[in-house]
Amino acid sequence: MTRYHPGVGHYTDHGGPDPRFPQPQSPTPTACQINPSLFDFDFGDCNRREKELAKARRACSGCPLVAECLKWALVNEDLTEVGVWAATTPRQRKTLRKRMVDRLGPDWIDVLAHQDQVRRERAAAARHTPLTVDQARIVRLDREVNGPMPPHRSVTPAQQERNRTRLMAGLKAA
Repeated sequence: MTRYHPGVGHYTDHGGPDPRFPQPQSPTPTACQINPSLFDFDFGDCNRREKELAKARRACSGCPLVAECLKWALVNEDLTEVGVWAATTPRQRKTLRKRMVDRLGPDWIDVLAHQDQVRRERAAAARHTPLTVDQARIVRLDREVNGPMPPHRSVTPAQQERNRTRLMAGLKAA
């Protein structure tokens, strides 16, 4: 299937997975690898097989790859039209994709790819100059409390003070 990607500015063939988002891998077998039939749902099946769906969702929720699996499933729509991926049904993934368009724009896949690239570059740089334990704790708490920083927006002094207050409260609680 050929799609136009506004952020890339050209048409690409999407017969396979997006190479910018590798399928998550685990050194140990995951529940979906051990029992793939548990995760085989179609749009119409979800209402009729609620108990099986709940069982599949529970299995996904305990998986260490759930976040990366969800990103992969959202990006590779053509490959995830059926089945439970990261505890989501096809209908839920469709809704999440619409939210991604609303939040990040029509080229949201390119935005995610760029964010992942920046994250990888920062991780590579961190191997040479790692954060101290306190710095890493502050970064983790900031992400938990405030989420990712929005791109290209200045943080006002009032927002800085609010963030600082939240971080200090989080450090005291940790």
